[in-house]
Amino acid sequence: MRIIYFWCCFLWFVQVEAQTSTYKNSLTYKFLITDYNTLNPIFQQANDPDRILHPEDINYAGEIGYFRAINPSLNLGLPLRIGSIDAYHTVFDSNDSSCQPCEQRQRNELFFSADILALYKFNNNYLLKEDFFLAPYILLGVGGVYLSQQEGHFDVQVPMGIGLNIKLSKLLYLQAQFEYRKSLIIHKDNFAISGGISWLLDFKKTKNNE
Repeated sequence: MRIIYFWCCFLWFVQVEAQTSTYKNSLTYKFLITDYNTLNPIFQQANDPDRILHPEDINYAGEIGYFRAINPSLNLGLPLRIGSIDAYHTVFDSNDSSCQPCEQRQRNELFFSADILALYKFNNNYLLKEDFFLAPYILLGVGGVYLSQQEGHFDVQVPMGIGLNIKLSKLLYLQAQFEYRKSLIIHKDNFAISGGISWLLDFKKTKNNE
């Protein structure tokens, strides 16, 4: 009897409203960790080459983003991020606290970024049902990054990665995402790992209330 109950709950859960067909607009709110040192060859030569996503190399950021469903397979989005990074400097300056050895360096390099992302969704009724409660995707985009301490203060990065949305309710998803970000100007490739929520906007309900 218990098995039948859980099976019925599962069937109800996966048959709720389709994400893209009904609700085309969404907002994301996420917490990020960034790592600018793992992919830096100069940093790796000065430290352990097997040092990957080490806690001392991780810094934090926040994100708010807007996404629009173009069709069942494609979303376009504009995420905005602000936070700090611990980017290893190749030139040592004893008067610059951000260029000290890792155990002494103050992590005071702030960044602000804006990306344009394209997300290919696997729950597009070809690979997975659109209303399935798991919604994996891959992403590719381009973005500008302002860095408070970096000479020139600006970088262009190409994010590419994978993500997963997990349905919590009709309008709310839990989201996890991993990115490799290719740095085109300052040549500091980096990782970004994020988690948070994706909230679908119900404009039809607002119109009906009016």
